[in-house]
Amino acid sequence: MRISSSLIGLRVLEVVLGGLFFYAGLQKVLHVHEFAEAVLAYQLLPESLVGLAVAGLPWLEVAAGFCLVVGLKRRSCLLLLTGLVAVFLIVIFITMARGLNIDCGCGLFFQRQVGWAAVLEDAVLLIWASGLYWWELLRAGKGGLESIVQAAT
Repeated sequence: MRISSSLIGLRVLEVVLGGLFFYAGLQKVLHVHEFAEAVLAYQLLPESLVGLAVAGLPWLEVAAGFCLVVGLKRRSCLLLLTGLVAVFLIVIFITMARGLNIDCGCGLFFQRQVGWAAVLEDAVLLIWASGLYWWELLRAGKGGLESIVQAAT
């Protein structure tokens, strides 16, 4: 059995993307108070839901990232990560429109303010995750709207 170099390259992209989300989620878990402050600073959730978001989001990132790295349920992980990044982008745009000057709370390698750098990073992640998702759909011989609905259910 011969494995093409393009398949290896795409799998490497999945592993790296999964590793980034695993790392970002783990940083939020390890620094939960800082993450809670970041979520509060966005002023988008009622305080009663902040704890739920702070408790759940990082573990969702950790689990999806880990599963993507080990190759478990890749399409589901990519769809989940695409959705998360899309929501993060919307939140960043809302925050920028409101004129809030806050830390993004992204959990990657350095802290930065909500702004165009965070938008660019999330746009790259969105294109990366959604591109890999479509590749997984095409590789499985599926395409179109029906397969998206089936993959989501």
